[in-house]
Amino acid sequence: MKTTLLAIGTLVALGGAASAQDFNFSITNLREEADHYMAPLVIADDALSEPFLFADGYITDDFKGAILDGDPRPLNAKIGAAYAGPIMGNRNGEGPHIAAGETAAADYFIDSPRLRFYAKGGYGENEDTVITGTWDVTAEGGEVMLDLYDIGNDEGRRELVLVREGVARLVIKPNS
Repeated sequence: MKTTLLAIGTLVALGGAASAQDFNFSITNLREEADHYMAPLVIADDALSEPFLFADGYITDDFKGAILDGDPRPLNAKIGAAYAGPIMGNRNGEGPHIAAGETAAADYFIDSPRLRFYAKGGYGENEDTVITGTWDVTAEGGEVMLDLYDIGNDEGRRELVLVREGVARLVIKPNS
């Protein structure tokens, strides 16, 4: 009986695990101020990318560098297979940033039960902010609001502080 329950439990767990999905990700920068553009949005497997993003209740030096410099490529290279890709904007017709009010989209094939999204929040002086959020993968797609956090670098503190909720809307739709 225990073996049967274990087998059924294993099948249910495997059946409930996320399978690879082909999605369209569409991000809209909801910040109204014209000078508040954001970096391309990075999509990553939450569990596999977490050691490269967070450590000891704060962000890693690599993640901090991506936020402060605005270039996630060195960090993304370390994340490896957990990294799905960026959603690039077309700010002022030049890209790759996503302007205030702009919507950008990209298709990615991802095999993960939970996704993490992040982008540098702004490029003003002393701008040490990140736009981030997570989403549990479902076959139906969904919508997630991403929030803006100050990383506390300029203030010398080691904690993320919520600055503003809902600064970007991400719509996720499965591709047929």
